[in-house]
Amino acid sequence: MKVNIRADSVEITGYVNAVARESRVLRDKDGYFTETIKPGAFARALMRGKRKMLLNHDKERVIGEEGENLELKEDAVGLYARAVVTDPEVIDKARNRELRGWSFGFRPLKQSKSESAGMEHRAIEDMELTEVSIIDQRLLPCYSATSVFTRADDGSGSVPVEYRAMDFESIETTEEEKRAEGKHEAPDLSEYLGTIERLKAQ
Repeated sequence: MKVNIRADSVEITGYVNAVARESRVLRDKDGYFTETIKPGAFARALMRGKRKMLLNHDKERVIGEEGENLELKEDAVGLYARAVVTDPEVIDKARNRELRGWSFGFRPLKQSKSESAGMEHRAIEDMELTEVSIIDQRLLPCYSATSVFTRADDGSGSVPVEYRAMDFESIETTEEEKRAEGKHEAPDLSEYLGTIERLKAQ
């Protein structure tokens, strides 16, 4: 995930999830399993309506929407996202390096299951993509590498929403705002120290 901080907004880009890559061992109410999202599953999901972008999967904290400030597409790697967020809390968290990564919620519509060495494997072939989220340090313990939790059944009989998050090691933050204001980091003068000392001695 790359975070580019501007004067009055923050641009967040990166992959929400990679396709055709086996997850770590996940767990839900039925037990342990690994999972792969098949190529094309996200593309098909994106053809069905538009999704909102939330902070920490909180329905009360909508920070974006497809067609406005959020772009989503599936490419050869996976689900790629680009968002320009003007929410003050998100900008502040970006400046404080508190944003941790992307996550998404989905309901599987079509999946196949297999078993190897006693471990169940699920291949998600089609899904309902319910939302994408930016998560901060509050959810980090639940999202160590690739994790899963399932929302409690609301009694409606519908399939519960599941959540997935990517690893967080690849977060990069840049600050366009500082460059615009002329606040540059001090240059590395180590190679000029000899010359500086000679000039001081004159």
